[in-house]
This record gives sequence, structure tokens and C-alpha cells, in this order.
Amino acid sequence: MMTQPISFDLTDKVMIVTGAGKGIGKAIALAAAQFGADLALGSRTVSESEATAEACRALGRRAYAWPLDVSRVESIRTFVAQTMDTFGRVDVLVNNAGYNVPKPALDYTEEEFDYISDVNFKGAFFMSTTVARHMIQQQVEGSIITISSQVGVVGGPLRSIYAAAKGAVGQFTRSLAAEWAPHKITVNAVAPTFTRTPLLEKALQNPDFAKNLEKVPMGRIAEPEEIAAAVIYLASPAARMVTGQVLCVDGGFTAV
Repeated sequence: MMTQPISFDLTDKVMIVTGAGKGIGKAIALAAAQFGADLALGSRTVSESEATAEACRALGRRAYAWPLDVSRVESIRTFVAQTMDTFGRVDVLVNNAGYNVPKPALDYTEEEFDYISDVNFKGAFFMSTTVARHMIQQQVEGSIITISSQVGVVGGPLRSIYAAAKGAVGQFTRSLAAEWAPHKITVNAVAPTFTRTPLLEKALQNPDFAKNLEKVPMGRIAEPEEIAAAVIYLASPAARMVTGQVLCVDGGFTAV
């Protein structure tokens, strides 16, 4: 029997969002601010994440933007330390930063392999462990959410390294969920389909790429706010019993 009403309230929760300057990351930050969260926003392009922070402040929340390169563990540790110094705690981490170079597998260089893996897999892992260490020390009932991809679930041509890295995200999500459940930390991932971002809009100008939309049963691309809605749910008290899951927001792409 439920003793408390269902709540998506994030009032006074401190949320980190990486890759927060545009697209999905910006939508997540704004949605979180609307639900009452304070934000620590990270991006390699600080001017973009600062614009997101300003929009969050306009909604009445505290929000700061600092430089962050998730491919470098030293940068991760510096960013998390700044967040702790400013807010004193972290309740929610959203690993949104991502990077991809679509091309045939035979054409990838070692440098491209390393960077795609570092941003999408290594960066998300070390952001998670760095933040979780503080959550555990402070006994915070935290939530860690990583933005994965539909190709991390089913694979896809021209995305072999990216798909592998996102598949690894699903596996560390399950493993960390089991490891940190005794600390009341939930660990989940959200796997979007093609989502409206400036980069995707440009890609859709290529007729060959645009044909991929035919594979989405819902017949359209997702809006960033639809991905943000899934994150808000997983970050909220309503999802305290949900952990170790990869939630596909993909219009049925992985179902067929």
C-alpha cells in the first residue's frame, strides 16, 4: 500500500547535467529547473552552458556553468569539486555529454576510437563513480542517469564504436545499480531515438540518412523535451524503485 502520493517534485535537489549547452542536455536542465532543481551545468563550450544556466535562473533556480571535458578524469574531478564547494551536495547526475563520428568501421582511426569511447563510456563511468563517492559519504538517496542511444540496444551501421560504447553504458548501468542499491542510489539510462537537435537537422538534409526515420514505428523523430521527461521521471521520487534499467524513448525503434 502506497503511503505517499506520486511525486515528480525535484525542489531543492542539486542536479549535474553534462553536455548542457544545447539539444537534449539543455532540455533536461530546463525541465529540471521547472520541477524545482538547482543545476550544475558542464560543457566544453561554457558560453552555451552559461546561456542554459541563465535560462534556469530565470525560472527561479540556482544554476552555474563550468568547463567540463568528460574525456579527461582530471576535468571531471575538478568539476565535481566545484559543484560540491558551491552546493554542498549532489542528488542527481545526468550523464548527457556524447560524441560520434558516423562512418564505415573500416575507416575509423585509433584516435577516433579512443575519443568516442572516452566521451561516451569512460566519461560517463568516471562521472558516475566520482559523484557516487560523495553521495555515499553523505548518505544521499541519489539518482544517476546516463543518456544512451537506441543503437546501444540494437546496433546500427556506420556507428560501430558509438553503438559499442553506448552498449557498455547499459552494462555498467546494470552493474552499478546492483552495487549501489544498498546505498539507496538508483542507476538508470535513457536510450533515445533520432531526436531533434541542430546536428540531426543537418543530418536529415541527407536523403540517405533521412530514410532511417522509416524505421521508427511512430513515424517521427523525438523532441528533446520528450527525452527530458523520461529523465525527470527517473530522477524523481516516483521512480525510487526503478534501477538498473535502460528506458528506450524511441517510438518503437527497438521493438521491431
